[in-house]
Amino acid sequence: MLGCGYAAAGAKGVKLVSELLTGAPVSSSSSSKLWFEVLPIPPRKYEGNTHLDLALGSISNRSGTRSGIQLLEEDNSWICFCEMKWNSDISTTVSYDLNRNQLVRVIENALCFQDNRGRYAEEVFVTLVTPAMFYYNSCKSRLYQYKFSEYNHDAENVLKDLQACSLKTNYNNNWKYPEEISARLNCLTLNWITYEYLFENLPDSVIADELKKFWQRFRKGN
Repeated sequence: MLGCGYAAAGAKGVKLVSELLTGAPVSSSSSSKLWFEVLPIPPRKYEGNTHLDLALGSISNRSGTRSGIQLLEEDNSWICFCEMKWNSDISTTVSYDLNRNQLVRVIENALCFQDNRGRYAEEVFVTLVTPAMFYYNSCKSRLYQYKFSEYNHDAENVLKDLQACSLKTNYNNNWKYPEEISARLNCLTLNWITYEYLFENLPDSVIADELKKFWQRFRKGN
C-alpha cells in the first residue's frame, strides 16, 4: 500500500522512494518501476526462492516466469532489495541450515543478483524498513536489531555468516555464484529507515491524501 503511494506519483514518485530507500541519488532511467513480491534466483542449493517485499533499480523480468527477476543489462547498474517488517522479526527457519537468518539471506541474494551474461550489480543496497519504535528504542527485542548493527558495523560479520552457511552455493549454465563473495561486499550499502519516514515523505498523487489520513488514524489508534 505504501509503495503504491509512491508509484501513483509516476516516475518522480518512484525516483523519490528510490532515493529515500538507498540514501543516494539514482539514475531516473533505472528507477521507473517498483517490484513487489518478486523472486531472484536463490544463491544456495536446496534453498527456496527468497520472496522480496520490494525491489527496485536495474531489474527486469526473468524470462519464462511471472515473478522471477534478474539484473537489467545496463551500465552503472544498481539494485535495492528491501526487507520490510511490521511487528514480526526476521525468520530463522531455514530447513537445511538453522544458523541462517533472513537478513543475511536477502543480502546474499542482492550480492549475487546478475544478468544473463553473469554480470553483477555495480551498486548494491539492502534496506530494512520497520516501525520507528524498533529503530529508536534502546531496548532491543528483535533479532534484526542485533544483526543489522553487526553487519553495518563491519562487513566482515556479513562474510562470516555467509561462510558459516552449510548449504552449497548454486551454479548452473546460466547462473554462477561469485568467485570472491568478499569482493562483492565493497559494493554493499546497508540502510534502515522507518515507515513513519516513508509516510511523511509521500508525494502528491490521487491517493496520497487518503494514505496520509489512514496513517494518522492508525497512529492515533496505536
